[in-house]
Amino acid sequence: MPVGGAGEGIGLVSPEEAARFAGMSHKAVFGEVMEGLARGGDELSVVVSDYGRRLNLGGLRELCPEAFVQCGIAEQNQIEVAAALANEGFCTFAPSYATFITARVLDQIRVNLGIMRSPVMLVGVSCGCDSAILGASHMALEDVACVRCIPGMVAASPADNAEFAAVLRWLAANPRPAYVRMSEPLANLHPDGVDSLEGLDALRGAESPDVVMVASGTIAATAVRAAEALAARGVEARVLDLLMVKPLPGESLLRQVAGARLVVTLEEHSVVGGLGGAVSELLAERGLGVPLLRLGMPDAYQAADTRERVLSLCGLDVEGVAASVLGRLASL
Repeated sequence: MPVGGAGEGIGLVSPEEAARFAGMSHKAVFGEVMEGLARGGDELSVVVSDYGRRLNLGGLRELCPEAFVQCGIAEQNQIEVAAALANEGFCTFAPSYATFITARVLDQIRVNLGIMRSPVMLVGVSCGCDSAILGASHMALEDVACVRCIPGMVAASPADNAEFAAVLRWLAANPRPAYVRMSEPLANLHPDGVDSLEGLDALRGAESPDVVMVASGTIAATAVRAAEALAARGVEARVLDLLMVKPLPGESLLRQVAGARLVVTLEEHSVVGGLGGAVSELLAERGLGVPLLRLGMPDAYQAADTRERVLSLCGLDVEGVAASVLGRLASL
């Protein structure tokens, strides 16, 4: 179901845009979308904490200098300023490193976005292991868990740049307390563009699948490739891109997993408190006895390394995911 019951025809991304966005970094896409919103007449405010130079915001600053608010290295103050602007009617985005715009400012999120319902849209860039080379301090592996527990918060995890742009545009048209996490995309999973924000998109279909893989974030591309590897071994897998971790598209998800031998969740986030937890809660509450395999980052801090190396060490590359699924199926 679209967030808030609306989403059709809002924030659409054309196939041409999807192809162009696929050749850009997610930070560059953010800046381009913000500039486009300003050109469209939105009363826009982008509040940053020193990080603005890396977010392709030069066009926005030239077009509409007053829309850019620099708070310096002070994320808590960033949230307070963003909330004040949002309460005055500005369409307000607050971007930063994903780990800093969630865990570091959780009290400000709780009070301003949770209790006061200030419609600030938080954007966490370089989420998951995107900045793993900088060490555990810059790996956002608990950001979804932080915001999931805030009443009324939307938590979105786009699978690629096209979906990222669509979510940003949709939120601009429907301001609300929200968090969008994004990392460098691994593939263009929406070559036909984004027509709507359904919250659940079949990236790989299969009739009567053995396995239904539910992926959140850019690691969805790994799920698709792992499903292809499983198919080569005679195991049919359906892959679902779950955009909205909160609110969870529960009814759609239940329909998609019906009859599967195994449900697998895949996320570039801790196995505690993220997508796997949300799906397991849903299945348990509905009394579905389908086996569940939660794949994600282990409940431990990781040493600094490249994103690819960290994911591989944690079994979250294509080979690791396929092997985990086969191992679990063998035990059923």
